[in-house]
Amino acid sequence: MHKELRALFTALPGNRIGRNNAISVFLMGALPAVGGSIISAMLYVFFIWGVISLVLRRFEFRMTRSDRMLAWTFTSFVGFEVVTALFGGNLPNAPTALVWLFAFLAPWILIPRLRASSELDYLGLFVLGAAVGAVAAGLVAFVQLIATDIRPKAGAGNAAVFAIMSLCLMGLGGLNITASARWRRLLAMAAVVFGGLAVVLSQTRGVLAVCVPLLGLLWLFSPDAWRKALARFTTLVILAAAGIAAYFAHHALDGRWEYTLSELRHIFNGGTSTSIGERLRLWNAAVKAIQESPILGYGIQNRMDALVPTLKLDGLPILQYTHAHNGFLSFALDGGVFVLVAVIAVLCVPVVLARRASQDAHYRLRLFMALTVTGTYALCGLTQIMFKHDIMDSFFVFFSILVAASIPEQESTPAVVTSSSS
Repeated sequence: MHKELRALFTALPGNRIGRNNAISVFLMGALPAVGGSIISAMLYVFFIWGVISLVLRRFEFRMTRSDRMLAWTFTSFVGFEVVTALFGGNLPNAPTALVWLFAFLAPWILIPRLRASSELDYLGLFVLGAAVGAVAAGLVAFVQLIATDIRPKAGAGNAAVFAIMSLCLMGLGGLNITASARWRRLLAMAAVVFGGLAVVLSQTRGVLAVCVPLLGLLWLFSPDAWRKALARFTTLVILAAAGIAAYFAHHALDGRWEYTLSELRHIFNGGTSTSIGERLRLWNAAVKAIQESPILGYGIQNRMDALVPTLKLDGLPILQYTHAHNGFLSFALDGGVFVLVAVIAVLCVPVVLARRASQDAHYRLRLFMALTVTGTYALCGLTQIMFKHDIMDSFFVFFSILVAASIPEQESTPAVVTSSSS
């Protein structure tokens, strides 16, 4: 496989912009789980350098109608967050609470940058990087759990974010299953198995539950390819390796299972807990707060303060969370119905663009990539963080930019390099 990867990058364009774009896309697919905030630093470097390059006219400002649809959707989300923050109290804290939104303005700069080398197959490079990243996530999770006996976080620094990124990479990497090259189909199977292993070892229950619909989506992508893959001996070897890793980590997994059962028994008997019970407590307080200010919310700087009156009622400690452990409730607290609709639009716009795109050679791959990432964020966001975390923001923003930039400017425009079907 090392030889094939070297051949792949040897075939990259000779011009600097094309070569840098290709390497950037691959790394942004490979690094979210194990590299963590590295992808955030990369996104901001791309953004700032893109502005400089535009000023110096190293590439032209080119955006199609669908590109602008993505950019304006993200910009509207930023605008609603800012405006509703201005209507909330505690204004001195608003700037620091809003600075993370800067990443959502990146489409205006990065799409023209990627359009400058539109002959590249960005989707193929990204799913290839994602497959490598998913395998790496599984290996790192195993080593970290065995070495430290704590929930794996890798470069993400947070077990839940690590799990969500691993799940995204698992789904994206699995889309290599339709490649004609045998090594890429093998890598697809390894991505699914080891990406899934990373999620299991992270012990993040809300993310683990989303594995089921995501595996179903992968199966729908190409049932015939998966049937053939599952019948191969190499698949059994990969599954056996993951099974051995899970066996060596069974003490931690057994402990998490027992803890979950204990939590549920406690809750059903009228008690509470610091995990499932705390989520139920936060959701209840969030719903009550939203009912009192459904239109404009409270401003992002007052998101968690709005829950305090309800949280005080039960006499339990008020823990220092930054979100309500439900992305939709969190953003409704920020800016009421305006921000809630805006964040739903942000989640859906990659799928809308992929669905409306011309049926080029990558139409199906693009659509399933969009469904994978949007579905993972939406479903995991029901119990975990969704946005307002640098890794989660950077990955989704860059991925959405790729979806838009991969749509040909004209229906006849071909995508030629490193196709997932080649």
